[in-house]
Parts: sequence; structure tokens; C-alpha cells
Amino acid sequence: MVDQLLGGLFGGHENEDTTQKQARAKDFVSRFETGAPHEGYSTEEAAHNYRQVAGRLSPQEYEDAATQTFGKMQPDQRKQFKRMMKERGGNRVPDVAGDDPRDLAQMAGRFHQQDSSGGGLASLFGFGGDNKGGGNLLQASQGGGGGGGSIMDNPLAKVAMGGIAAFAMKKMLDR
Repeated sequence: MVDQLLGGLFGGHENEDTTQKQARAKDFVSRFETGAPHEGYSTEEAAHNYRQVAGRLSPQEYEDAATQTFGKMQPDQRKQFKRMMKERGGNRVPDVAGDDPRDLAQMAGRFHQQDSSGGGLASLFGFGGDNKGGGNLLQASQGGGGGGGSIMDNPLAKVAMGGIAAFAMKKMLDR
């Protein structure tokens, strides 16, 4: 079962066995959990792992991983992230009353379920919704989507995508 779940996480490594795939997933989780949540991995790696994992999660698993992720953010960072989601997504992003980790997880989870592109936060932040990589990186690097600035350099977007991927991978590995 773990082999199936991890099978698509690290594209281009079809010749790896389950042990190697698990080691790669554990390495990413470790790098996310060590030090500041936005350090130790690239934005592209966060977006790639997010795209690969998010579509394999039930709505409850997604929300649980998001709650853990947003729990790593400071209260002012959560407020900023909520504002950034609303600016970039407009009325596509469901509103929630508060900005504690569970509130943001519900907001992100609802957006993920309703996002017709299939990319969830990755598509919202300009990384495309096809779950195959690439995405609209030009638009993202130019601050497209109404958020202003380069979203690729925004540590909150990186933490959100990387954290959801890392916590979901961790749960998959523990099965």
C-alpha cells in the first residue's frame, strides 16, 4: 500500500524500490520539520510534492495535514496567509471567520475540493493545476493573480504547500 501511495511522489525514479521511495519521503519530511518551516527545501520541491500528494488525500486527511502545517505558522503569518489566499483567489476562496490553524485548514481544504483545475494551493499560487509540474511559473514570477510580488519567493506559500505534503507523507509512511 505504501508503495502505491509513494509511487508517484517522486517522478522520474521508477526504478527505485519501496525502501528508496520511503527514504526520499522521510528526507523531505525531516527537512520540513527541522529548523524554520520555510528552510531546507526549495519552493519547486514543495510545489511538486504538494501536487503529487494532495490529490491522494481524503478531505479529512488534507484538512488534518493543513491544520498541522498552519500550526507551525505564527498568528501574524496565518493572518497574512489568509489575506494572500483571498487576494489571489477572490470569491473562489471560501471565507472562514477566524485565522487559527483549523480555520485556515478548513479554508484551504474547501478551496482544494472546489478547485476545478485540480491543483489546489499550487494552482492558486501559480504552479498549475495539472499535477504534472510546470504550472504558470511566468505568471507566478511576475506576481500574477492579484497577490503582488513574486509568489515563488513567498515563504508562506512555500510552507503551506511543503507542510501539507510533508505531514501527509508522514502519515502515509506511518500506515
